[in-house]
Amino acid sequence: MAVEQQEAVRYGVDSKKFDEFVEYAKENPDDIQFELSATGHWEGRAFHTLSKIGPYALGGNEIDRETRDYSFLWGAHKEVESAMGFVDPDDRPEVIESALAALSGCLNHVISLRLIAERIDVEELETKVHIPWNPFVALDLAEVETEDGTPRDQFGDLVVEIAVGGENVYDDTLERIRHAARRSAVFNLVTLAHPCEPVVSKKGE
Repeated sequence: MAVEQQEAVRYGVDSKKFDEFVEYAKENPDDIQFELSATGHWEGRAFHTLSKIGPYALGGNEIDRETRDYSFLWGAHKEVESAMGFVDPDDRPEVIESALAALSGCLNHVISLRLIAERIDVEELETKVHIPWNPFVALDLAEVETEDGTPRDQFGDLVVEIAVGGENVYDDTLERIRHAARRSAVFNLVTLAHPCEPVVSKKGE
């Protein structure tokens, strides 16, 4: 009975319902298309922003409820604010750190889905991401574009390190997880080009 229960629920997910969902998604792709949103409200203090996750659309239907009022306070490191002359330096997560945290979570997300789908057993999963950043463009000490008009890259190489533990982790398991990591939506967002020109307007018009 314990073995059957383990097979039915893997990593906190009902395997049967998960398989049914996957089959439904294959047959009804329009029903699982997302449109996601967030809004950042400047707090009147440089670097400080209150961001709120907004309603989302699933299969063309907007979903919004009061319990989805997730808020995030962004800013800078206390030492950086102090060096820049901020009055009463604060210490908040830097937005880039938050993006890296989101990437680590998204990688674990898609990997865990593959663990369920392929019936892979692991006991530990830890993802670390880091990247060097040159803030000259953000600080207006360098132009947005190089002399030939190419957007200036502010970052060095993105490093992603995924560690997996467990008695049943083999070389084949690691390869399947490496492949699964590329399914991450945030990984796709930060590693592929998604052309965008900001739309700037006067508020209230």
